[in-house]
Amino acid sequence: MGRVGIAIATGAVLIGVLGGCGHGTATAPGSSTTGPSAGRAPTLAVHTISVKVRGGKATGDTGKVTVPLGSPVVISVSSDVADEMHVHGYERTVKVPAASTASVVFTANKPGTFEVELENPQVPLLQLQVG
Repeated sequence: MGRVGIAIATGAVLIGVLGGCGHGTATAPGSSTTGPSAGRAPTLAVHTISVKVRGGKATGDTGKVTVPLGSPVVISVSSDVADEMHVHGYERTVKVPAASTASVVFTANKPGTFEVELENPQVPLLQLQVG
């Protein structure tokens, strides 16, 4: 998935977040619940994580990547070989074509630390820390 695909996926997450119900809303740091925007659900920032894999080595947003609980997440991986990316714990997978990019989009609604890897052979990409 190229930049257009990532933009579409990010837009879909925003529509889901902004169009979703307002149950359990929280106030973002530095924002106010009074004034013209009072009563509206806060906008959560989309966390876009990008990783490149070349020759079996991951670069980019690797290591431990922290996102707030409840935030929308886009994880994009480009690889020089065809593979499948897996987000453990969220059980999200996507096939990554050779010399291309693919993304998974989800809401980080489970706290904890989750492995993200390419499956064949297993190449660790990052640890997603949600909390």
